[in-house]
Amino acid sequence: MSRSTKATRSLLFGGGAVFVLFACGSRTSLLQGSREDEPELDAAVDAPSDSPADRFVIDARPFTCGNSVVEGTEECDLGPDNVDKPAFRISQPSGVATFTRPLVRRKSVEDFYDFSSASSHTGFEAVGESRAYLYADALSSTLSLIVTHGIDSDSSGFFQPHAQVNMDISGIPSLFRIAVADDRASEFFETSKTTVAGRWVFEWNSDGGAIADLPFPGAWKIIVKPTFIEGITRWSFVNTDLTRIGLRMTDSLVIESFDQPGKCRANCTVPRCGDGILDAGEVCDDGNVQDGDECASDCLSF
Repeated sequence: MSRSTKATRSLLFGGGAVFVLFACGSRTSLLQGSREDEPELDAAVDAPSDSPADRFVIDARPFTCGNSVVEGTEECDLGPDNVDKPAFRISQPSGVATFTRPLVRRKSVEDFYDFSSASSHTGFEAVGESRAYLYADALSSTLSLIVTHGIDSDSSGFFQPHAQVNMDISGIPSLFRIAVADDRASEFFETSKTTVAGRWVFEWNSDGGAIADLPFPGAWKIIVKPTFIEGITRWSFVNTDLTRIGLRMTDSLVIESFDQPGKCRANCTVPRCGDGILDAGEVCDDGNVQDGDECASDCLSF
């Protein structure tokens, strides 16, 4: 039987499979340089083969994120312990469940709320709609929860019909403060060290308030239980990119904050500062680790 060489090459493709190619009868060595010092090998290469030349056998071995084995382009794989731990998540018992980020501006929450003529003027008010969102002051890296209902007719030109809204907010970390009570303290007030109540009645204007000094980063879960009595027909959460996330009117809103990231994300990547994802424990993440660009190099301040 004649001698032949067998060239084996392993190629890794992004689709998650390892292909091993066997080339029988190839006349090209995998080694570089002259082989004149090995005449027997040269003779073997030049010898005729008793099997068809250039026949390839493909061995596909797929890898899967979540099987507890680090393979291919995976950075980690803890199997069932792979988990996404964002800085913030919102959910409802029978509705939305998604990660979120706070709105960020270089002004205090009081200045952002811009309370005047018995109304808020954040730019996110809407006729017949209640809205909630997290707000971060980039100057002090402090976090607040803002809720608004309706719109100021005088400044917007839109008529806000008579409305009545109740909200009971629980699970607030202690040491919080009510930064804005719109439009009076009797409408948005502290009921315990961890709870706040809103009892608003309004027409031709908006109502709402802001709860400030929430731990950031922090580990907490705030529950907002609404009762829309009249005049409000929609409820939503405003995301950092200004998209409106519709909420169920009859469901409570759960806002969660996490201070410890997971060790391995669900997509088998390792959470790290500078990857553009706001993971638990981070205040910001703009996709790099440079200072002086609205997010510190350690992702712990703006």
